[in-house]
Amino acid sequence: MLRLASLRKEESRIGRCDGENGALTVCTDTVYTYDVLDGLSGFEWDMHNIGHITRHGVTPMEVEQVTGRRHVIVPAAARRNEKRWKLFGRTTAGRYVVVVFTIRHNRMRTVTAYPMNQAERRVYAPQIDA
Repeated sequence: MLRLASLRKEESRIGRCDGENGALTVCTDTVYTYDVLDGLSGFEWDMHNIGHITRHGVTPMEVEQVTGRRHVIVPAAARRNEKRWKLFGRTTAGRYVVVVFTIRHNRMRTVTAYPMNQAERRVYAPQIDA
């Protein structure tokens, strides 16, 4: 079961933000560690979000697994005035996945989920595997 508490932020810098010497850098200003999910009463699944994540090769079971394991949550772009977050995590089988979600009716609603790409893995896997 998910829990909801006050939102806690951790300021974090990954790489250099100045882009010296033409180097590509990644900067993350705010990382939400775990409190976004605290107190939620479960998951909101329907044929639309299940069908969408299935097309990306991710199952509802995998989404639920990564929320219960060590993960990183960062803000995502809001849509229609609805806050969204990205959760970066690893399944019990070892797959790295990204879950974009919102909170509706005190439940986590998955908007989409997909396998983590190389750039995301380079940035977030060390935090997930720590």
